[in-house]
Amino acid sequence: MLDKIEMLIANASLTEIYITIAVLIILLTLIIYIIADFFSKPFKYPHIITDIDISGKRKPSYEDYIDEWIIEHRGKEIAQMFNDEVAIWESKCQKYIKRAWFWKKRKGRIFKEMYAGVMNRDYLMFRFVFFRTQTRYRQANYKKYAYKVDNVETTYRYSLQDLLEIDDELEEIDYETTRQKYYAKNQRKLMTKELRRRIIERDNYTCQNCGKYMPDEVGLHVDHIVSIKNGGKTVESNLQVLCDKCNLSKGARRK
Repeated sequence: MLDKIEMLIANASLTEIYITIAVLIILLTLIIYIIADFFSKPFKYPHIITDIDISGKRKPSYEDYIDEWIIEHRGKEIAQMFNDEVAIWESKCQKYIKRAWFWKKRKGRIFKEMYAGVMNRDYLMFRFVFFRTQTRYRQANYKKYAYKVDNVETTYRYSLQDLLEIDDELEEIDYETTRQKYYAKNQRKLMTKELRRRIIERDNYTCQNCGKYMPDEVGLHVDHIVSIKNGGKTVESNLQVLCDKCNLSKGARRK
């Protein structure tokens, strides 16, 4: 047998040997590809990622940022985001399965299992990535050059069910503010410059009691309609512009 093989090799031209080797390499590569394709993970799970910049914040409340995001989008929009993302992901996966040359049935089973997991109420579709932008420097030709780098500080993961439950809690307080701020004991600390400015502009620099117009803001107060002592919150619906005279008379009536 070996003698016959040796005779064939001896009689074969160099070109034929090269062609045979090339065919063997192609067949081996195809076999490796088919085996690798069988064990590969053809699909990635879908996610909705929201990047939140907390640069310059010393002790940020991550939950406050997430509450603010929910207040901005509300439950129906969040549910629609989920459905849209799943639809796009499903379409891409189905197209991949149709184009696949090998293991179509197996890939179809993998997709069905993944789809069932995604539609599970506990699937963590939503990711909130908190990052800080930092300035770094590199040196070239004896000069320093600044460049920016985003460093991820932490990531919060939520399911659609998680966000809808938070949305229900925020709806109960009319989406006025975040849960942490609404139930904070020290409501006075929540009167920020930005909130005060919004109330002044909303009320057009005008006392909501006597109608005095105060464009120079002299004697202008931003007051709680229901006092903090009586359970009032530092939210826009419970704030109003008063002139100093009306505010003082209101304080006298409280006494």
